[in-house]
Amino acid sequence: MLRKFLFMIFALLPLNVFAAVDSSVVARAEKYLNGITGITGDFVQTNNGKTEQGTFSLLRPGRVRLDYKNLPIQLMADGSDLYFYDESLDQITTVPLTSTPAGILVRKKIDLQNADINVVDTTEGARTFALKMNLRGQEGLGNMTIVFDKKPVALNSWTIIDAVGNKTDVVFSNLKTKTDFGKNYFQIQRHKTVSTSGGDDFYD
Repeated sequence: MLRKFLFMIFALLPLNVFAAVDSSVVARAEKYLNGITGITGDFVQTNNGKTEQGTFSLLRPGRVRLDYKNLPIQLMADGSDLYFYDESLDQITTVPLTSTPAGILVRKKIDLQNADINVVDTTEGARTFALKMNLRGQEGLGNMTIVFDKKPVALNSWTIIDAVGNKTDVVFSNLKTKTDFGKNYFQIQRHKTVSTSGGDDFYD
């Protein structure tokens, strides 16, 4: 179960050297993402033919929370690390937020053109546009594709494909602006979480 849900957060795939990147699409996505302070809404996740639902919250810089409706699972980022909490096992697994695609979305400044983020393909349709990306130096681990609605620009979905081809789709709905989360909303309440990475200036 742990591996299944971590696919959603930190899987990345090899670079496709034949893909085309439209800089105007990249700039549009970057402008939208940098304009987000906090959002909340619902999500539907599909992986290996199984579908799960839950709620999603994001507060920049550095904070993400996903709660699954029918599973004893929480994914939480507090600005330093990403915590996977399995309530059924009373177990927490921790990875540095900087090692995950989710970490890209909650940086203080999102730079999709000149930083360690490698946009390898862009596509554009009548109602949506999308960016496929990975982290430089981790190209062999998988990729993340983020889809945006066009009018108005808004987060639509993301797809993660891991290094062995496992695919996880996450579609968002009912997203709305929210910044007044509770003081400890991005902390796992069952345990006191302590950063193992010491934080990072991406999220300061």
